[in-house]
Amino acid sequence: MVQPALRRTCLYTVLVIFGLMILLNCFTYPSSVSAATGKRVTRSAEFIKRYWTPDRMEHATPAGIPSKTGAPPHMIEPAPVKAQEVPPASYSSIPYAVIGKVFFTDSKTGFDYVCSGTAVISKNKSTVDTAGHCVAQDGSKDNYYTNWMFCPQYLDGDCPKGKWAARQLFADKTWLTASPMAVDHDYGAAVVEANNGQYLTDVVGGVAFGANLDRKQTFHALGYPHASPFNGKKMFECLADKAVDDTGTPPPLGISCDLTGGSSGGGWLVQSNGTWYVNGHNDYQYTNDPNTMYSPYYGNEALAIYNSAQAA
Repeated sequence: MVQPALRRTCLYTVLVIFGLMILLNCFTYPSSVSAATGKRVTRSAEFIKRYWTPDRMEHATPAGIPSKTGAPPHMIEPAPVKAQEVPPASYSSIPYAVIGKVFFTDSKTGFDYVCSGTAVISKNKSTVDTAGHCVAQDGSKDNYYTNWMFCPQYLDGDCPKGKWAARQLFADKTWLTASPMAVDHDYGAAVVEANNGQYLTDVVGGVAFGANLDRKQTFHALGYPHASPFNGKKMFECLADKAVDDTGTPPPLGISCDLTGGSSGGGWLVQSNGTWYVNGHNDYQYTNDPNTMYSPYYGNEALAIYNSAQAA
């Protein structure tokens, strides 16, 4: 028979261990849980869609690809990869069908801009993955952009699959608060309103969200480059292997690719066992190396943005 004193000692030991486990969990709670912030769009979807006239879409400025100064990391892939135009006949096929052009306004300056984005499979069927700098101004705390709209399969000024206005935008907290800009946390997402009772991925399809995948992948880097020598009217693709790791937390990765401003936020798509995933996006370059494109690594931080968006 267990003696009362021994029983009390065992019970005390269990309670202490349980308490320590609770404290340890508090101190080791994943940072990704608190990585995402969001802001609801106040303007109606109809207002946003009316705002983007053909003239405004044509004359919007490509959002500049952020530049990182200093010496770039050593490339292991010497041959530069040149972006190739995606044939318009392929636009309606996966993986290209999910890529689109993003339009938005910086309300602080009044200027209109363009980026790129990717429709992803999500609980709400309405989530677009993109770059943080296509959603909100870095270091601004809360300057989320306005008139945010997604045009999947954009071609020559036309939105053949409709104009999809955002109802909520998401960015990483570090991106919104850090100075200088934290390109390793340049994650963004948008949730768009339904069109005529239809949801985005029911109309154009979607790719899965790939987080914490192997860094060594062959990427289909897609988007709508607008800055010279491109004009933003057609979709382009760089097919390239992961070539280099940069510094950051987690470390971003780079590929050989010469896409320019306007392609920001366009998905880096990979295929595994017949399933397509978005596993990065066109994000930043080094000032003295315009032929290497970098993406923040899609780990727990990126997953937090995606999960917050798909639950909205």
